[in-house]
Amino acid sequence: MADMGSSNSTPAVSDELKAEIAPLEAKKVLTVADPGEFAGKEGKHVPTIAVAESKATIVVPHGMEEAHWIQYIWAKNESGALIGAVKLSHTDSPTLTVDVPAGTKAITAFESCNLHGVWKTDDTPIA
Repeated sequence: MADMGSSNSTPAVSDELKAEIAPLEAKKVLTVADPGEFAGKEGKHVPTIAVAESKATIVVPHGMEEAHWIQYIWAKNESGALIGAVKLSHTDSPTLTVDVPAGTKAITAFESCNLHGVWKTDDTPIA
């Protein structure tokens, strides 16, 4: 796993990782409401977000195999600012835990599957 994962504090996202993620979002981003050609695969691709004690944990309920895995998970705030990201290998757990910056009103989580594209959650309000 590269850049950041489930540690207690969230390191800054590297410029290299930002550069890898940016073109992924430029493609069609799939959702529960619009799964595109991958209808029926939402359950294993749409991330879930749990927020507790100023941390957000993002989990993708997807298997991780050498030929089929989640490559990246990232999160943005309501303004579209990147607040955390991780690059994964097939041996990693598809999970990302990030510190929720003070004042954050909502988080959207994204993931990129090497076979089924980029998926995102709806905005998740922060209480």
